[in-house]
Amino acid sequence: MMLHIIFNKRFSWMQKYYTADSANGLFESGVSEFCIVGLGDYTPKQPEQADFLNQMYPEGLSKHGYNYLYNPNIMMGNLTHASKALMIGLVFELVRRSHFPEKPSRYQSLFACQQVSEAKQFRELLADEKENDQIRKASIYEVITQRTVHRGDMELVKSDCPVLDLYRRAHLYWSGETVPYKDGGEPFCEILIPLPVLIGQRVPE
Repeated sequence: MMLHIIFNKRFSWMQKYYTADSANGLFESGVSEFCIVGLGDYTPKQPEQADFLNQMYPEGLSKHGYNYLYNPNIMMGNLTHASKALMIGLVFELVRRSHFPEKPSRYQSLFACQQVSEAKQFRELLADEKENDQIRKASIYEVITQRTVHRGDMELVKSDCPVLDLYRRAHLYWSGETVPYKDGGEPFCEILIPLPVLIGQRVPE
């Protein structure tokens, strides 16, 4: 209790968000609440790839960045859900670098929600998408930051559209805008928080 009192006084001027630890990766190696999650140093074995990655992202990558930018186990020639997701991620990143360089990279950020209820909703959506009921049990944690975040419509980051519309969607995403969904769907705001960030306490459920 004393730790939480000190924390609330010291960091009350920071912004608080909420993230679902769907991959159970936030607290590997015995790390506990009130810790810093930072960027990782992922170095490809091929020297030319290592040099290029260091040139583009010298600060490092998030775990999402590793999976979506430098995952040597996924080949782009294979037309799978995973390879499509990687290509979409690259399109959004290239649009960001070209037109919205002040925005945090999806490859160097932690994904969060504004409210606990939204983090729970995201957890359910992800469990349905991946057909994995274990995700429904994922813990939700506070995320505290003083840095500028980006709010984008997660529903825009999908491939169910022509390539020109995907290009347009990327611009809308980084502009903080959205589109009317014909199938009755609704926008879902995800918050990109540039790393490093402070992980707060686990949200009791």
